[in-house]
Amino acid sequence: MPTRRTQKSATGRWLVPAVLLLVMVCAVTGGSVYLRWRENRDIERQMKIRQIRVEVLNGTRKEGLAQAVTDRLRKAGFDVVNIANAENDSFPETVVVDRADNARENAVLVARALGCRNILPQLEPTSLLEVTVIIGNDYLAPKKKGFPGLPF
Repeated sequence: MPTRRTQKSATGRWLVPAVLLLVMVCAVTGGSVYLRWRENRDIERQMKIRQIRVEVLNGTRKEGLAQAVTDRLRKAGFDVVNIANAENDSFPETVVVDRADNARENAVLVARALGCRNILPQLEPTSLLEVTVIIGNDYLAPKKKGFPGLPF
């Protein structure tokens, strides 16, 4: 009995390489779009940061701490417009005070730059500031590094 050979059509022979090529083109295009989106997001965030006017108040007894925090914030791109001492020098924790009504966006950006978790809303529509930072004694505490139980 003669056996029949099935011949692949020309279309079937190129189907798998064509699909693989299409998948690679889609992956490269998608990656490019994602990278462009991330770059634009970072540029927008940096522009937003440059527009935030910050006041830094030293709420501790350590001299020069407000200047050190100011330098840190300016390196991050914030516009620090006032440096002074707080009303008292015994604030236990650092506080970021939101002065502008924009869903705490400004205060969150400043708090992230300082590693602070305390954000207090205290809106002042007539103020020329968006954020006030009151440095507390927790800022002086040594920062822990590494994982719990694994000091570095």
